[in-house]
Amino acid sequence: MAYQFGPFRYDPASRSLVRGDREVALRPKARDLLVLFLKNPHRLLTHDEISERLWPDTAVTDDAVRLQVFELRKALGENGDRMIKTLPREGYRWETDVRSRSGAGVAAGELLCRLILAKREVELPEGEHVLGRDEGVAVWIDDGAVSRHHARIVVSPGGATLEDLGSKNGTLLRGRKIAGTAPLRDGDVIVVGPETMTFRALRRGGTTQTKDSQR
Repeated sequence: MAYQFGPFRYDPASRSLVRGDREVALRPKARDLLVLFLKNPHRLLTHDEISERLWPDTAVTDDAVRLQVFELRKALGENGDRMIKTLPREGYRWETDVRSRSGAGVAAGELLCRLILAKREVELPEGEHVLGRDEGVAVWIDDGAVSRHHARIVVSPGGATLEDLGSKNGTLLRGRKIAGTAPLRDGDVIVVGPETMTFRALRRGGTTQTKDSQR
């Protein structure tokens, strides 16, 4: 189950915090603190409770807790002070609404897609998703070998497709450059510049769409 809050998404499975399509670096204890907050939004967490959850077998001072809160706020950037409220001499409270992304509200049979990259995963809801070097794209790849609008993936109820957008260095699908639009299958490997990624597709309420099942 992933957590969505503000412009961020945290995935416990990959232990990654993502803003847009960029992963935010977190130290282990700051990550543990984030998970604790996400599981207890709008509730006061005392210094003692945080200490017991983050350091169950070690006695630590309040300064250690304050340091982790500082680290987490720093990672959240301009949102940090607003999301984590300090209650003097008591503890801290997570102020931002948290939405779980466990699949609730997804219709049976709906196609769920994502891209698995080396350091992050990107969800691909129904619609168009551009891959490239422009900071406004869905999958941002910061490399000179990648065009600003390099390729795009389109997800529809009937399936997903990959299209090269006239990039200088081309887009590889299953080891070959594509020309025009090509259908995507679960497990397909896509290469854009230095990034190698795997496309995954699952029918809600059904099984993963394998390559064999789509032939």
